[in-house]
Amino acid sequence: MHTNEEVLTTNTARLAAKALTNSELRIHGRKDERMVTDGLVEPGRTSLLLYPSPIAIELTPEFVSQIASPVNLIVPDGSWPQTTRFVRREPALKEIQHVKLSPGPPSEYRLRTQRDYQNLCTLEAIARAIGALESIEAQHQLEMLLRVLVERTLWSRGKISASQCSISGIPPGASNSLASRKNSNRHAT
Repeated sequence: MHTNEEVLTTNTARLAAKALTNSELRIHGRKDERMVTDGLVEPGRTSLLLYPSPIAIELTPEFVSQIASPVNLIVPDGSWPQTTRFVRREPALKEIQHVKLSPGPPSEYRLRTQRDYQNLCTLEAIARAIGALESIEAQHQLEMLLRVLVERTLWSRGKISASQCSISGIPPGASNSLASRKNSNRHAT
């Protein structure tokens, strides 16, 4: 994760790291501090960098069937410029095979503006990669997690009503709690 993403409540890499038991989050982009690269390449594992570069191979069933060992999936998180700089500058990534996702449906992430409807947030990209590498069920569970995040964030911002939260619903009492906070903020001096 790029250091600028650490404070953003809409960052999905942090959510992915919490949802995936065998994952870890590493920070890059801090001034005068290199990211820890130990373990990016391990004996007995295939390391793949999920990054759609010109040399990236598509994660097709044929490609995946040729992988004979457990996969260490590395997924850069940040804006496109941050991610591009990271991949270009990080020496530990130089020898790792780049992979990309097959074309799919547009992003469901409506919390930030995307330059292109094909762009995905980090959690969506991870979900689709895991769908290709492991199981479609795991992909669907991660995508549901994203839908809950998006829906509840839009609700908390007042962009949708509680009745429009069809996927996740709003926890009992949360609707009254948010209304109270909004009203108290209006009357604060």
